[in-house]
This record gives sequence, structure tokens and C-alpha cells, in this order.
Amino acid sequence: MKQKKRIMAWVLVLMIAFTVYQVPDVSEAATKSVAGTWKQDSKGWYYTFKDGSGYAKDEWIRGSYVNKKGYWEKKWDGEWKSNKTGWWFQAGSWYPKNEWIQYNRKYYYFGSDGYLVTNRWIGKYYVDKDGVWTKTRSSEKPIVTPTTKQLRTPTYPAGSAVKTWGALQVKGVDLCSATGTKVQLKGVSTFGIIWDEGKNNINPDAFKTLKSWGVNTIRLAVYTEEWGGYCKNDVERSVLDQTIANGISYATKLGMYVILDWHILNDNNPNTHIVEAKQFFADYSYKYSNYDNVLYEICNEPNRGTTWADVKSYADTIIPIIRENDDDAVILVGTPQWSQRPDEAAKNPVKQKKNVMYVAHFYAATHGSDQRGYITTARNLGAPVFITECSICSADGGGSVNYTSANEWKKFINDNNLSFVEWSLSNKSESSAMIKSDCSKHSGWTDSDLKETGIYFKNWFGGN
Repeated sequence: MKQKKRIMAWVLVLMIAFTVYQVPDVSEAATKSVAGTWKQDSKGWYYTFKDGSGYAKDEWIRGSYVNKKGYWEKKWDGEWKSNKTGWWFQAGSWYPKNEWIQYNRKYYYFGSDGYLVTNRWIGKYYVDKDGVWTKTRSSEKPIVTPTTKQLRTPTYPAGSAVKTWGALQVKGVDLCSATGTKVQLKGVSTFGIIWDEGKNNINPDAFKTLKSWGVNTIRLAVYTEEWGGYCKNDVERSVLDQTIANGISYATKLGMYVILDWHILNDNNPNTHIVEAKQFFADYSYKYSNYDNVLYEICNEPNRGTTWADVKSYADTIIPIIRENDDDAVILVGTPQWSQRPDEAAKNPVKQKKNVMYVAHFYAATHGSDQRGYITTARNLGAPVFITECSICSADGGGSVNYTSANEWKKFINDNNLSFVEWSLSNKSESSAMIKSDCSKHSGWTDSDLKETGIYFKNWFGGN
């Protein structure tokens, strides 16, 4: 009890103003009193906890206020209330502002407008999605300071994947729903978000078309090094940010998951642009920390001489930055040789393993049993694998479709309940593009608008 008193006294000094941008769910645990018993001595009534941990002190509990000495002081009509802006806590005409309060043995912080703060650091102290103080860091400053605002918790349409499954989690080698049921994400990747082949297909109707095929995930390919890349100066970064925001918004309104793909390719090694990556993931993990449907792919395809040691060093830098802002978003880590070697990652995994998966890519006309063996080895070692890019042609995006190999991959993926994303939603003149090169439509595609690859994956998404 003394320790709690010292913590409370210290954190109240912080009392700084915050604006709330989210509408949180107050957990059932927060609205129920903890188990305990009222007792009386010569000084008055006090409340002891049944778990033997002590007694209530400076706390609202069971409709009454227990003062700093641990004795009942007054009855109280406090309750949680909410509106479209957020949740607050009110007793009579009083409600906390710029203040921590303890309620049912948990600490909550309320901003200058009186609303509960969630998914945020208040100085050294972090409050989770229910607004409960859950962890403390050594410094009041974040690893990387976000330059964006948090968005409110969105709503997802009934019957959609996100509404049904909620915030995803990793259990063992499997991707699971919030309740622990195994799930399979079936996705399509955009082409580069700044180029016509990519950006023109980032629109609500395009995503609706994909959803009607059975797609539940959109991967937004944010190139880093190429012309128009996020780390170049060819295009205003605000344009790229707006395109990303639009893509996430369109998918969210449909209840689809979104993979935010830091698409390293010609830069080979993710450490080449690690400074930009730090800020990017600090900003986006903070901005979307209240979203259940955003996943972070922190390096698309480490390649050439990049080793797993290089990638691990990068991942062990970026993952803590994301975790400061979002405790449980799924993070996808690329692997060496253009993300073909999850087995190497499995032998020396990243430091923070919670809800982390390793990336594998394949192109069926080039890759076969060897690559499937690497995935099997990784899973046998306990490493979860997510196929964030695949197609049924050659690895260079061209050549003929290899249906025999494609069907072997399809069986392997379905047998192991692996999540997968097709490359790509574009009309480029290459075999991996889903849409015919002479098709100018940006939604509502029919089989006559699709290449062999597009038809194959459309059927697969639909269960055929």
C-alpha cells in the first residue's frame, strides 16, 4: 500500500494537459469493484482485499471514497460516462481533469478536457487501450517522438473480418483472432503507392471489389529508395502520407486489415534508411494505435549481401519504437534473400517476440520445395511465418504461369493455414500483375479484365 501511495503522489505531479483523439472501450474490469470486505475498528470503516494484498487507500471503491488513511470518508455516486468524444468519470458535479485517479485498484489519467486518455504515455507512465496504467519507462521522453496526432478508435461494419476477429494476435506459430481462434488473412498488395499502376487502384470501389472476391487484407507498398520513394525527395512526403491515410481509411471502413509495408528493395539493407524508418514507424504506430486492423511490415525484402544479423539489428531497433505506441499490433519482419529465409530468423529470433511474425515470399515458377522447406523449418522451430508477397509466375514478375507449382503452394498454404498476399493490384505489363495491361478500369474488374494470375487468385480468395 505504501508503494502505491508513493507512486500516486509522484505521478500526480505530472498533471499536464492532453487532448483525447479516441473513443475507448472501458473494460468490464474497470467498472466492477474488486473482491473485498468492509471491516470496522475504533477509527471507522475500512476495506480489505480478499487476495490478502492489503486495504484500500485514497481510492473510490464500492460507491464510497476511502481516504488517504484508509478509512471510509463519504458516499459517492460516481460512474463511467461516455459520448462520441470519449469516456469520463463523474461523481456528482465533480470529474477529474489533468489528474490521475485510482479506481478499483487501477490508475487512470484524465486530460484537460476531462476525458479518459488511452494508448498513450503520460510522462514515464503508459495507459493502455482501457486507459489503465500498465507500464513505466526510465525516461519521460519516447525513443522517437511522434509528429502526428492519434486518431479515434474507428468502427467496423458488422460481419467484416475486423469486426469478427478484432485485434489479431500470434499464438505459437499461428495468427489468431482476439479470442484466440486461428485466422487466415487473404490479401492483395498495391503496386508502389506513388506510381500510376499503384495509386490509381487505391480507392474505395477497388477495395470493395476485392472484398467481394473474399479478400480481407490490403497491403500498401511504400517504396523507400526508388523514384518517388518515401526516403527520396522526388515527391512531397505529404502526398505519400495522404495516399497511405486514404488507403487505411478505405480499408477500415470496409472492415479489412491493412499491412503497412516499408518496401525496401533497391536499398538492399533496411539499415540504409533506418533513421527515416524510425520516424515513419513512430508516427504511424502512434497515429493508428487505436486501430485494430493495422499491421506493420518493417522491411519488405532484405537482399543481396544483407544477413539475418543485419536485419535482426534493424528489427530490434524498430520494434521497441512501435511497441512504445502500440502494445500488441502484429509486426512482420522480412528475412534474407528477398524474404526467402525465415528459417534463419527462427534460429536467432528478435528480442521482443510478442505478436511478431517472419516474412516469406515466393513466385511459383521460380520457387518450390526448397522454399517451402525453409518455412516448415521455421515453424518447427516455433517461428510464425506470414507470406506477404507471392505470385504464380517467375520471381522477376514475368514469364509464364506455372500452375503445377502454384497448386503445390496453394495446398501447402491451406494445409498450414498460412496468411498470404498476392503481388500485385496493377495493370503493369508483367505476369504478376492481376489486371490486363490494356484495362483502364480501377474497380469492378471481371474475369475478362484479369490476367491468368488475377483469375487464379480471385478463385483462390473465393475458396476455389
